[in-house]
Order: sequence, then C-alpha cells, then structure tokens
Amino acid sequence: MNRDMYQGIIEQSRASRHRLDDARVLLNASRWRCSMYIAGYAVECLLKTKLMHIYNCRDLRSLEVELQRRSVLPAHRTVFIHDLEELLKLSPGYNRMRQSPRAWPLFSEVNRWSSQWRYSTERATEAETFNFLNAVEGVMRWIDNNL
Repeated sequence: MNRDMYQGIIEQSRASRHRLDDARVLLNASRWRCSMYIAGYAVECLLKTKLMHIYNCRDLRSLEVELQRRSVLPAHRTVFIHDLEELLKLSPGYNRMRQSPRAWPLFSEVNRWSSQWRYSTERATEAETFNFLNAVEGVMRWIDNNL
C-alpha cells in the first residue's frame, strides 16, 4: 500500500474527524485506553491539516520541505512525528495557546498522549478517559478557531 496516499491535506482532515468519532465509540464501549489513544491521533491529524493550510501545502512531504525552506523546521527534523507539542510549535499559534488561560491547561492534558499507548496494558478509568476526550475536543475547537 502506498504510504503517500494518507499524507494529503484532505486525508489528514478526514482522519482527524473520523478518529474523534472512533474515540467516542470506544468510550461508549468502555474501551477507555484505546479511546484515549485514538483521540490523540485526532489532534495530531488536525494539527498536520492546519499546518498544511497555513503553509499552503497539499501533503506532508511538501509541508516538511516548506518548513525547512523557511527555517521553521531544522533540516534534520521531520513532520512525520507524533509529538503534539512539537507539531503545535511549528504553527504561528503556539505562543497564543500558551498564553491562553483556558486553552493551555486543556492542551497540557492532551499532551500527555503518547503513540506508545498502543502497546500499553495499563488500564485507564472512565473518568480519566471522559476528561481526556473533553480536553481533546476543547483543544480541537481552539485549533480550528485559532490556527
């Protein structure tokens, strides 16, 4: 399967919405850690979508080239990462979010996310998952409205 077919702006945008829907379904099925894991990908995909919009790129490869050309991203770094804060730092909204007394605490909660949760056998609680998904939804609203 061609990996490049999932790196475009349309695919990332759709994936963001779908992963959030998946996270809600998993929450309702009491699959709490998996719900949190999938919700983190919703944020990652949305950040990558917004970065492609901001820098007028159609896919992640051209985004990486453009960010490196503008010296926003060092040549030895990549956009093919799962680090939410590092992705946010590539946007012009990073400092605004840090200064927001409402958005930054939500982002701090969401930033606990790790793609390594896919290997975790540690169980999350329903309350922890509910709070995490609420934070994800708040962060995604902020990103939609501010980036």
